[in-house]
Formats: sequence, C-alpha cells, structure tokens
Amino acid sequence: MVKRLLDAVASDFELMTADELAESIRLAEGRTLAAEVICSAEPPVEGISQGELVSAMGADIVVLDQYDPFMPRITGVDSALLSDRPLFQYRRMLGRPIGVNMISADARSAELLGGRVVSDASVSEIVAQGAQILFLYSRPRQGGTPALQAVVAGQIKQMWQDHILVVGVPTFSNPAPRDSESLRVYADEIKALLDAGCDGVGLPMPGSKQGWQADKAAALVDVVHQQRRLAWLFVTGSVEGAPSAVMHDLALTGKHLGADAFRLDEAGLSGMPPAENVMAFSMALRGARHTYRRIASSVRR
Repeated sequence: MVKRLLDAVASDFELMTADELAESIRLAEGRTLAAEVICSAEPPVEGISQGELVSAMGADIVVLDQYDPFMPRITGVDSALLSDRPLFQYRRMLGRPIGVNMISADARSAELLGGRVVSDASVSEIVAQGAQILFLYSRPRQGGTPALQAVVAGQIKQMWQDHILVVGVPTFSNPAPRDSESLRVYADEIKALLDAGCDGVGLPMPGSKQGWQADKAAALVDVVHQQRRLAWLFVTGSVEGAPSAVMHDLALTGKHLGADAFRLDEAGLSGMPPAENVMAFSMALRGARHTYRRIASSVRR
C-alpha cells in the first residue's frame, strides 16, 4: 500500500515507482513541497550542497536545474560519490526523491544545451542515474513549441512509462490567461500534455508571476484534476527570495487553489530558495507537525 508523502521516509522513496510517487503526492492532499536548486552554483553555506540545505528545512523533493547527465556535477558533493549512478547516490544521501529539469528544443539549441535537452540518450541517462521526476520545459527562444513539447512528452512516457514521473511545464513566457480566449489556449496546452501521458502539469503561482490571477489558476488546476493528474504551482519570478511572510501568504493561496504540490524555484539565493523560505512555506502549508517530521526523519529509516 502506498504511503501518503507526508508519512513516507527515505526507504519508501527509494522503492517508489513513478505511479506510486504520484499516488503518494495525491494522498498528501496538497501538502507536498519541492525546492529547485541550480546544482552547478556555489552553495551559500560552505561544505554542504544546496539539496542538503533545502532538505534540512523541510523540502520533500529536490529538483536539479542545469544538471547535465553526460557531465554530472552537483556542487558541494564529492565527485567520487557521483562516479556511479550519481542521482541515485544523491537521492540516498538526501533521503528524498530527485527531479531533473529538461528542455524540449530544436536541433540548433540542442547543441548549446547538451544533455539538458530531451533526447533518447539524455532521458535514458537520467533514468539510469536514478532520477524519479522529469520536469519538461518548452522555451520558445530555443525552438520549443507546445506541439513539440507534447510529442516529446509522449515519447518519454512510451519509452519509460512507470520509470519516471513526467511533469509538463507550459512556457511561462506566454501572456497570463486573463480572458476566456487566453484561458482556453492554456487549457488546450495542458490537455495536450496530459493526453501525451504527462503525470502532471506545472503552472505559475499567482502572486509570483506577472498577471496571473487566482481564479484563472484555479480553473487550470481543475483542468488537470479532471484527468486525475497532479497540479503543481511554482513560486517563481524571484519571488521565492521575498520575505518569509510572503511565503506564508502564497502557501495559503495555493491551498485555496487546490494544487497537489508546490515548488519554490531557484532564484532566491545563490541558485536556491532561501533556507528560511523553505521552512516558512512548509510551516504554512502543513504546520509544525509535518514539517518537523520531514526535517527530523533519518535517511536510515
């Protein structure tokens, strides 16, 4: 029987399939918190990696940005640890599921982005290395389109099925959905990603991305839930580095909107959300009891 994420410990996370991890998040009823870190940036505290720091503050999931599976590097982690199945080893070190950001892009941009671009080889590598979640981005300036993103998502799920949980992220470069037509366009993109096989969709948290309104975000969360998939809200636009009181308000807003999981992005402090903001968001999202359980639970459990 799958444990709700609030109660899961390191040994549970280590064995979860993608479907089980999705169910674990769903069972937590909107109380899942991920933190994104730029794994190539210098951590703000010497001798410790960013992932360790956000985990110590209550993050349930650590998401690596700028991770290249062909040249694996996580600043603050001994390179010897990364010599064999680096993401699995880092996962065991943190006692948390690990996600990786990847990009759907055209061939010209792919040359510049290296292993960060989705390909059969790069996805095969992150799965073999131990990633449990893939956040799939589409960037218009790098040749990404909604159609290409949906095709890529379908290819990933067809090849890897239950080996990795895929979260499609419609481009945040699009104007915010503020009228019925733009809301329809966003909803259609979401449906295309879900039809392609994505296990969830990531959207901007109102209050962190220009123009995003709570009622429109709630409507899009409903679109995701109609297909029984996971709705993620990302605190982005550098607001993840705002005062901790802002995290409290955003967490409560997100609960009102009905999202299943939340992610604090990396533009707060030295390629990560500030440690105190991870704690503040967690405390508002699920209270001291569950925050302390996540912080205190040993990786040996």
